[in-house]
Amino acid sequence: MAYARTSDRAVKNALRERMRDLGLGHGKIAAELARRYRLRPRTAWREAHGWSLTDAARHINTRTSQAGLDPRGICAMSASHLCEYEQWPGQASKDTGRKPGGRRPSPYLLATLASVYGATVFDLIDLADREHLPPGTSPPAGTPAQHASPRQRPSSPRRNGTTRHTTPSQNSSRPLRPTSHPTRQPPYYPR
Repeated sequence: MAYARTSDRAVKNALRERMRDLGLGHGKIAAELARRYRLRPRTAWREAHGWSLTDAARHINTRTSQAGLDPRGICAMSASHLCEYEQWPGQASKDTGRKPGGRRPSPYLLATLASVYGATVFDLIDLADREHLPPGTSPPAGTPAQHASPRQRPSSPRRNGTTRHTTPSQNSSRPLRPTSHPTRQPPYYPR
């Protein structure tokens, strides 16, 4: 059994490198990995980066620490918890009545994962996730342009009426900003 897993990992690494050589980004790689290997979106994005669960947990902890959200590492992400968040809702189905498995990721965690992976929250959820979210927390339906992250918008208006122009390179290395209130979590989807 361990040999097959090692073989799958080598094949996925080769596919990822081939796609990177063609100039494809992490989003296209994640979509291809999800399609070929039937991966959940959060798992596909992690594997598109070539990270193990431990590597991804380390990146998440570094990002939250740098942003001042968890400077002492009290709420550190572990590989086993990340695995549970990636698997949610598991094989649950409203048709069969099976309950969701794994742990439901919070909006805060989805925003953090999106920042670490260079994705949007919408990239990290799929239909199964949306079907199992509590009422009122599901992102609204609409065009992708309506829900584009700041990284995808050419400019974003500030509250004082001025416009701030951003480029993907400016946002890709920018750490998360702490929220104004220490217990308040960021919104589930961009507004």
